[in-house]
Amino acid sequence: MALLLSLIIASFVGKIIWIVQNSIKPVTQKVFSQTWHYYTGFIPVFFLLGGSEIINRLIPFIRSVLPDTGTSPKSGTIAEQYVQVPTMEQTATSSASFMNQLFDYLLRIENIKEIVLSAIVIWAVGTTVFLAVNVRKYRAFKRSILQESRICDTVLCPVKVIVSANATTPMVMGLWKPMVVLPDTQFREKELTMILSHELIHLKRGDLFVKLLVLIANAIHWFNPAAYSLNKQINTLCELSCDEKVVQEMDMENRRFYGETLLSMLEYGVMQRNVACTSSLCNPKKYMKRRLLNLMNVKKTKKSIIMLSLVATIAMVGSGGLVTYAAGSVVPSKATPSKATPSKQMEGRNVYVQSPDGTVEHFDKDGNRMLAPHMKKNIHPPVDEKTQKKIDELNKKIDSYIQRGLPAPQKYLDAINELYGIKPFGDK
Repeated sequence: MALLLSLIIASFVGKIIWIVQNSIKPVTQKVFSQTWHYYTGFIPVFFLLGGSEIINRLIPFIRSVLPDTGTSPKSGTIAEQYVQVPTMEQTATSSASFMNQLFDYLLRIENIKEIVLSAIVIWAVGTTVFLAVNVRKYRAFKRSILQESRICDTVLCPVKVIVSANATTPMVMGLWKPMVVLPDTQFREKELTMILSHELIHLKRGDLFVKLLVLIANAIHWFNPAAYSLNKQINTLCELSCDEKVVQEMDMENRRFYGETLLSMLEYGVMQRNVACTSSLCNPKKYMKRRLLNLMNVKKTKKSIIMLSLVATIAMVGSGGLVTYAAGSVVPSKATPSKATPSKQMEGRNVYVQSPDGTVEHFDKDGNRMLAPHMKKNIHPPVDEKTQKKIDELNKKIDSYIQRGLPAPQKYLDAINELYGIKPFGDK
């Protein structure tokens, strides 16, 4: 179940960041470069590819190493005491009560394990099919390009250049042995220079590897419509930012010529679909107007804009981290069996629960459970029959979580202590 929850959180956080980016795009398009938009597009991809899990593990670690400010009561050493629960944790538990109730309800569904297993199998099959279709499409496309092709020896280029009768636009293709593919037509020297400049920038930046990572993120989150839109956006921004790099040092006359070169490619047709491990010079017509307008408006970035873009990027990453931690904090963490050896003194905020047979179980502050056989005695004060009945019901709820491999919710442990008349640690 932990895998399924991590997947849902990652997909949720990635979608939220993507929505935020698109909502502020009317403003950022006027201020920041297309290169900035291209690279910040990797932020939701990072969270989709496991960044959410990294953040959820990193934040508790950072909090554990930070010095104690004294805002929460210190946990001391207890010897056979009943409970020590900090007020801050109680507050956090109450604020997430709705989600706890929701998970409590889901865990009570019959055959929940079978349902979760089925969902994971469906997800795995969907991911496999998605990747298989794209790999097959790439292999068929590459085979088609190479069928009627020849090596172009007249062009000086650091990578192999081929001319293919089946190529409708210049492109780069291949991860391990990349090559530049040109349509089987005559180019003027200046046109060819600009085309090769564009394609070599793709290779220098590693855009084909970037597109592969985005494709993998799309495959993992095939059920999320935002992943498909993100994939298309990054492919478009990749070409816009590449144009930006090519024309950055050009005057207006050369920019117009570059734009005319792009338009001339439309005569031969364009790639209507994105193919993995390729990057084509010419997009469908509906994107060309945007590219032409952008390359005519490219300006040198001022230092103030660079600083502002850096602040905006940090804010995006930080907001993604906050959303991730907020989403992860309301989900029960995976139970890990404790290997600690019971002793007469135990440190931390602890809860002891005694079964009717006298067996005592210890729950630490994270909800991890272990037996405390040395305390097999009546540690609880006597209660009436009605109160004992409520305690038994709460114990059953706790057992239902433990049987599913999940930690017991703190609210149930607090309720048991309250019924016994035990105050949380730090209360007077």
